[in-house]
Amino acid sequence: MAGDGPRILQIGFGGFGPTHLAAWRALGLTGNMVVADPDAQARARCRELGLADGAVIADYRDGLLAADIVDIVAPTTLHCETATAALAAGCDLFIEKPMTATLEEARTVARLAAEIDRVVQVGFYFRAHPLAQRVRAAVSDGCLGDIRYISARFHGYKRARADSGVVHNDAVHFIDQANWTLGALPEAVDAVVRDHFGRGRDDFALIRLYYPGGTIANIEAGCIQPGRWNDDIVPGATQTKEFTVAGSLGAAEIDYQSGEVKFHAVHHELIDGLWRPVHGGVEIPHTPIAEPVSVVSMELETFLRHVEERSQPEACVDNCGVAMARILDAIFAASASGGRVAV
Repeated sequence: MAGDGPRILQIGFGGFGPTHLAAWRALGLTGNMVVADPDAQARARCRELGLADGAVIADYRDGLLAADIVDIVAPTTLHCETATAALAAGCDLFIEKPMTATLEEARTVARLAAEIDRVVQVGFYFRAHPLAQRVRAAVSDGCLGDIRYISARFHGYKRARADSGVVHNDAVHFIDQANWTLGALPEAVDAVVRDHFGRGRDDFALIRLYYPGGTIANIEAGCIQPGRWNDDIVPGATQTKEFTVAGSLGAAEIDYQSGEVKFHAVHHELIDGLWRPVHGGVEIPHTPIAEPVSVVSMELETFLRHVEERSQPEACVDNCGVAMARILDAIFAASASGGRVAV
């Protein structure tokens, strides 16, 4: 490997792997990059996209000692194995969500990262998305008043992933966005999770999160419901990706597939004995379309800044790894029990 910048090992070149490679290329950092994937077709695709033969390997372990940072885009079931190997080799780590498949694995990664003082960032895509950042700023500034309700839908007809169900793959995005937007973790959850295909992985989920202060988030995920738009990452799939925040002074609606956010200035007043909505108009601010490569580039830029500063990112191993694993465990426990479960 030759070139300026950190030595990068990307582990995995499946569905989201090419987007990560393109993001590293946009940052001008592929000169010191190696991609590892055991699948020969994935490696061939990587070479077609411009990496030299010597920069494409089958076994990630062959590239660890020559890497400064590791970017894990492997199946979720391999996250703990690859993360602990990368940390043991002294590498800083960017790892796609969810950080691990289980809470025990999350604690293992967190413990090792703390012992050797490595930077770990969990890749929650929407934290870097301009629309999500705009809505979070409105919430933080009090523009929407007291937040009462969050509604999120992440579903559409697409292939059911072999390594994880829709809770770990899709709902997790909006669980994190709700946590991040509110600046809080839920106290309890209830949920309905279904496995219609009988494959041991969930393909449908309805999740409610209960936050301190009374805010409720309702999240729907699945691959058995129609989506409104063609997916911008997975060819042949459809998606609905919508996130709504409703407060005492207004609401914000994000449609990620159309690239639009709407701000509603509306509140209720007691008029003639009835609580009636008082509308102040709808604002649809112009926001440039955020392509997946640009969003991932922003994620990686944040990670690299923390690596340089030797500081932990907001999407760190504790807040977005261990805490998220506890929430996911609670979701499945709530579905199994039919009741509300404390996180």
